[in-house]
Amino acid sequence: MCGFGDKDRRPISPPPILKLSVFTKNGLIMNPETFDVSFLVVTCDAHQHFETPDTAENFRNVKPKIDTIPTVVINEDGKEQYNAVRMRNLAGATVASAEKLYDLDGNLGIFFIFQDISLRTEGVFKLEFSLMDIEKPPFLHCVNTQSASPVLKTVETKPFTSYTPKNFPGVVQSTPLSECFAKQGIKIPVRREKAKKQNKKVSSTAQFLSDMDKDY
Repeated sequence: MCGFGDKDRRPISPPPILKLSVFTKNGLIMNPETFDVSFLVVTCDAHQHFETPDTAENFRNVKPKIDTIPTVVINEDGKEQYNAVRMRNLAGATVASAEKLYDLDGNLGIFFIFQDISLRTEGVFKLEFSLMDIEKPPFLHCVNTQSASPVLKTVETKPFTSYTPKNFPGVVQSTPLSECFAKQGIKIPVRREKAKKQNKKVSSTAQFLSDMDKDY
């Protein structure tokens, strides 16, 4: 079924990048070099966005966005049984660890990069990012008695559109920050527009010289 297979994924481009700033009690920004980020992670969820307040109120508790598709299985009696399989719209690496990288101004910072997340269906969505420290207490206890780290901070993106393959307008150009991090070894998809234009220019020049040889 279109929209639910791993092959039918709509990559979120440009990849979301979050910056973490840690402040002291006096309101000063801590030096990233002295701050331990070993156990800091950010998780990502996708929520469907509704334009009208009434519709948003009705779906306030529906998150993250999960769809169901019908499946047929054979039970112990040999009869067909219909089940609904829950599948998340958001696919890929939905958890990012902290990275200490230099920004466009050459300043060291703490960043979380989601270079491999995509949506399985079309629509208007928001991404919600939750910061957690998976080492330090206090811990919350789940129903299965396993411990879970509390959420320290949550932020949301602005609404964006996930297109069908037919209506997809094309991949946007890579941001300067993405290119900056790619140069520092981060595996982030980067479109090299300059290289493509240069190759096209060289190809045009070669074709021109070839045409001149034919004339003479």
